[in-house]
Amino acid sequence: MRRRKRNSYKFAGMKHSKRGKVSLALAMLSLFAGVGMVAFSVGSQGNATIYVGSAGLLSLCLSAVSLVIGLSSLREESYKLFPVLGSLCSVLVLAGWVAIYVLGFSA
Repeated sequence: MRRRKRNSYKFAGMKHSKRGKVSLALAMLSLFAGVGMVAFSVGSQGNATIYVGSAGLLSLCLSAVSLVIGLSSLREESYKLFPVLGSLCSVLVLAGWVAIYVLGFSA
């Protein structure tokens, strides 16, 4: 008869967090939108319209919402890969947006 290992783990019932995946997707969306808007603004030599600025502000809010969703999904009983990635990406994107706005106001 075959003996069971002492340190065998059973991951029955655990899944990847849906809110963690949503958080990561929103953070990536905010990042790609930010890169696109900065590229458009550089291409127009800093004379972008008010719509680009409002889209940037919306993207800043989107990354903040993504951070809240990511942090709340860390409490779920699931694998922590997507919640951690979503939270980390959201923090980095949010810090980038805040830096862009602070540099814009100080210049």
